Amino acid sequence: MSADSTNLRTLLQAELGTLKALQEALSAEYQALISNAVDELEAAIAAKNDAVAAHQSQQQQRLAWMRGLGLGAESSLSDLITHCKGDKSDEQLRDELAEIATQCQESNRRNGGLILRLQERTRGALDVLRQEDGGADLYSLSGSREHQSDGRTLGKA
Repeated sequence: MSADSTNLRTLLQAELGTLKALQEALSAEYQALISNAVDELEAAIAAKNDAVAAHQSQQQQRLAWMRGLGLGAESSLSDLITHCKGDKSDEQLRDELAEIATQCQESNRRNGGLILRLQERTRGALDVLRQEDGGADLYSLSGSREHQSDGRTLGKA
């Protein structure tokens, strides 16, 4: 096994570790969202942010190493594996990285959709408390829906 192949495997395993941490954080975020656990949600978001930063840092290390090998940032992991004369285990690492990255994207989309639904539910509850009819949605110049309150409060002095 060459030094390049050893470095490649080390870098890919480190990236895999950061993606698994992100996957766990996204799962914790989802559980906190559905159980309405604010403290757990804050911890999950902090863990997610840390995992994203760690993964970006790890990717930057790999990209810097690739530049040192004469490969550009646009080179795929398959190109890198071929260049380093990697073996089947390196290809399996690449496939696992791709699979977990896809799962992380799907989990993040799911969590984002859940957050939007929770915001709408909260906005609806506030409208009821404020005795608003909920039909006061406005649209911005870009066409996105904006909700604007008239500033009425729940109680008066």
